[in-house]
Amino acid sequence: SNLKKHVEIKHAGVRYPCPQCEHAATTARNLQRHVDSKHERVRYPCPKCDYAATAAGHLKKHVESKHEGVRYPCPNCDYAATTAGHLKRHVESKHEGVRYPCKQCEFAATSASILKGHVERKHEGVRYPCKQCEFAATSASILKGHVESKHEGVRYPCPNCDYAATTAGHLKSHVESKHEGFRYPCPKCDFAATTASSLKKHVESKHEGVRYLCPQCEYCATDTSSLKKHV
Repeated sequence: SNLKKHVEIKHAGVRYPCPQCEHAATTARNLQRHVDSKHERVRYPCPKCDYAATAAGHLKKHVESKHEGVRYPCPNCDYAATTAGHLKRHVESKHEGVRYPCKQCEFAATSASILKGHVERKHEGVRYPCKQCEFAATSASILKGHVESKHEGVRYPCPNCDYAATTAGHLKSHVESKHEGFRYPCPKCDFAATTASSLKKHVESKHEGVRYLCPQCEYCATDTSSLKKHV
């Protein structure tokens, strides 16, 4: 039952270890999915394009979002999600103010998955090493993007111009900025960024006074890229 699963996962700490690696799943079904995807390379090909999912549920979401144009409109604003899960997270984050506080610092995430990534990166030092070079990512998705971009030469061509992005996220930002004129206005001044990440950097630097200290000298940067260049 759902209650039994909840008690086992949240309170009893029941785990299902993978026989082929160090992964431990919270349910037998999740363990089977992990083995199918990571070790047996089971794939679910899309009948309409070259996409191949690692799970049947992922394929269903892909077809609905990319080929059938299914959207889940927000009842509180103009946002429309591509999945029910994304809509739920949007409503909780943007309209209900739901936050997931970190137990080890003052960080509060807008979703459980973001909190998990934060804890792994910032407090547990978890890294995902690339098997083909010395690169080590802070998340599985970043490692995937690195492998596709650097070693497999995967590109995401823009449908409106000759630009080809190295990640789907970069392509989305490019289309929004260059072709749709999308802007992210600063809530504290007249500045308008072309990407959400640029707006975040602007707010941190200009309004919150966030600084990144050099561990080897007294240099103080306004963003991580400037600190990296300095070091």
